[in-house]
Amino acid sequence: ATHNEIGAEEAGRLAEVLGECKALAHVRLRRNRIGTTGACQLAGVLGECKALAHLYLNANGIGDEDACHLAGALGECKALADLDLSQNAIRDDGACRLAKACTTLARLDFRNKLLVHEGAVQLALLQSRVGLLLQGR
Repeated sequence: ATHNEIGAEEAGRLAEVLGECKALAHVRLRRNRIGTTGACQLAGVLGECKALAHLYLNANGIGDEDACHLAGALGECKALADLDLSQNAIRDDGACRLAKACTTLARLDFRNKLLVHEGAVQLALLQSRVGLLLQGR
């Protein structure tokens, strides 16, 4: 669902269905308009997607608060190996929470020029801990 102008309302409907898709392995919602409300709704069900291995949410207007909600859910996704949150408005706080929650990742795309210090440090620590391929800046 790339570039389909999926907004918060559509993300909410999608969240209702995702909770029932226990074997879902790939979610690609690149370049939509999910925003805060949609990200929170998705976060509410992502923890139930135990087989989720690839999640692409780049360029969706996701900010720090949304990243914190996602971090809580993604910590439950033990199969998650590939996460793309590039081109969002995630700053240090959100990056720190994600780095602490997403310990199963093999690849994280976090191209984001809003990180100042602590978020970058935590992502680097995650990279060294799990051998993560970190794509940034």
